[in-house]
Amino acid sequence: MDWLYAWTRNPMVLATLALGLSLGGWLQSVLFVLWVLILFAPAMLFIVKVYEERELEIRFGASYLEYKSRTPVLFPRKPRG
Repeated sequence: MDWLYAWTRNPMVLATLALGLSLGGWLQSVLFVLWVLILFAPAMLFIVKVYEERELEIRFGASYLEYKSRTPVLFPRKPRG
């Protein structure tokens, strides 16, 4: 298993959300930060949970379910032994 995907199942989603929030902070735009938090983040997480995870479960079966049970969706955590 790749090292980054052992910490979180969706590092690209996490990075995109962090970029959006950072950009909003850099631009000092409360409206942009709220847009990221209220509209963009839930939409991305909905796509990941509804479409992507279902597709991966179909494609990889039990191995993905085992990976899914030990790896967090978004917020990184040190991999379990």
